[in-house]
Amino acid sequence: MTDNKQATDRKNKPFLLVAIAAISILFGIWVSTLSVKSTATVPKSLEATLLERSKPVTSFSLVDHDNNEFNLQSLKGNWSFLFFGFTNCPDVCPITLQVMRSVWKTPALQKLIETNTKMIFVSVDPDRDKPEHLKSYVQYYNPKFVGVTGKQDQIDTLTSQLGILYGFDDPNENGDYNVSHSGQIILIDPQANMRAVFSPPFNPQSISKDFLAIQKFVKDN
Repeated sequence: MTDNKQATDRKNKPFLLVAIAAISILFGIWVSTLSVKSTATVPKSLEATLLERSKPVTSFSLVDHDNNEFNLQSLKGNWSFLFFGFTNCPDVCPITLQVMRSVWKTPALQKLIETNTKMIFVSVDPDRDKPEHLKSYVQYYNPKFVGVTGKQDQIDTLTSQLGILYGFDDPNENGDYNVSHSGQIILIDPQANMRAVFSPPFNPQSISKDFLAIQKFVKDN
């Protein structure tokens, strides 16, 4: 990180931490305003927040862990779980990926996962998370998981439209730094529309059950 960036991060750290907490609350309120209100067709006992109106994802350009372009087209044709974090994350990211590893082992999901479902981990820390490192990180949890990163402005292009917030904390004496980030998992449908939000704490059984219900709901409506 440059001296200017470090200085800016130190100045903005209190704001970032407060902003992430505040916007997480506002994000929940915003999603609630989009959530399905017609109880006649909504899956029962749904723990995830299902959007009343699908929210189209707009154009962005990143790279996957094999250095191939990852863009809007990459989201089409599959259900995609998106989680945003960084590989040096001490707790939230490993726990989330462990949960999704369990989701991927759910017998009821096997056919759906094998045909058209992806787990995508988007690193918001491209300075440290180069594609080759990102690949070994995500595939430790499951060989089919996909790591994605890219230029900061393109990461912001995606995070801003999905309601994800992140910020860099102060570096320590060794130059290491933490990244504060939102903890939601975003579900994107095969038409590249934002369809649902899973909020922590995560439970593999609940995510699996909700995903099957949401997939059927979208198919039937």
